[in-house]
Amino acid sequence: MDSAPQPTESEIHIREFLSANPALDKELGEVKLMTGRYTNEEWAAQIAETQRKVLAEVRDRREDGGRGWKYETPSAASTELSKTVDHTLLKLDAKEAQIDALCAEARVENFKSVCVRLPWVQKCVNNLKGTDVVVACVVGFHEGTQDTYEKLREARAAVAAGAAELDLVLNYSILTKHNPRPSASLSSRDSATDSITAANTAVNARPRAGTAATEGPYSVAAASTVSEEDEGEITDYSAIYKELASIRALCPNPTVIKLILETSQLTDRQILAAAHLAASANLDFIKTSTGFNGPGATLPHVQLMVTAAEYLSTKTRSNGGSPVRGGGRKMEVKASGGVRSWEDARKMLEAGATRLGTSSGVWIMQEGRKAVEAEATGKRPGMATRLYTDNSLADGDGY
Repeated sequence: MDSAPQPTESEIHIREFLSANPALDKELGEVKLMTGRYTNEEWAAQIAETQRKVLAEVRDRREDGGRGWKYETPSAASTELSKTVDHTLLKLDAKEAQIDALCAEARVENFKSVCVRLPWVQKCVNNLKGTDVVVACVVGFHEGTQDTYEKLREARAAVAAGAAELDLVLNYSILTKHNPRPSASLSSRDSATDSITAANTAVNARPRAGTAATEGPYSVAAASTVSEEDEGEITDYSAIYKELASIRALCPNPTVIKLILETSQLTDRQILAAAHLAASANLDFIKTSTGFNGPGATLPHVQLMVTAAEYLSTKTRSNGGSPVRGGGRKMEVKASGGVRSWEDARKMLEAGATRLGTSSGVWIMQEGRKAVEAEATGKRPGMATRLYTDNSLADGDGY
């Protein structure tokens, strides 16, 4: 008889916090799961149409003479640039002094947000009083395979603690369940922005008591073989939608919800399926990566996601005037993982991303100021040393 799956350290971390803080959990009452909107067959038909139209648009834009992706970007070191940055620290073993430093840097640089795990939300809210820097909290981080009710409790606790934004990890294993490893696609990997280290996976996906994970993306089975999709079996799109819609209903606007797709683990068609479901659940952003599992943001993936966001939330001739995401607000794209320099940031923003998840925000702004100075004086920027709390080049933080 198979034993029950062992929870990962990330899951234990959240369960222990909620148990110790009933005012953010049990005292708020029960959480409820939304009902389905369509059958899996109906979702599959809708998603297939999105895939067909968006992939055709991407091919056209990439052809010689195509319009490509060149969006207006904030100038280096500007306030507009700083307000694209989610200043991030997601190490499981982050210390109070590191969180204080993260918030201090965010105050000085006037970033859009600090992005942290649930136990640090209230401290960050207190640290950032008197500023317009908001607090973002990850949910279901970083595996995404947590039970939906656990994700709902975590999301509700984050908002109750003062988080204005939620970065929610998609249960992408549902999309990849029937497929072999992702094959070569339009969105080929960009090794220059590979943000994973062995330490990230070891530290953040390690099951309790050193036992092997029995399910999810870090299990032995998942790492070795993935069966072909059974003939006639359709992906359980309804399960994904119900989870996303339930969290949206529990945490309505103005709470901003960003869905982390973990694009390095998905094919282009799976990325588009996730984007379609995010738009249907009225989420605000689709986001590339956790930074803890495979390559981070790549230009091809950002370009694909931007094209999908435009198609799914804008009335145009190409989509027949019937956007999936209503309300007149466009779903946006966050690039995260491997964004470590002003040049990285510029490329992602030029491709259409409007938010950047990075632990290198201070470095990016510093490089931007040096670029502005060099342009004004005609001198080439000199070499500099990373000083601040940026540890994206060290182990333990994929951003």
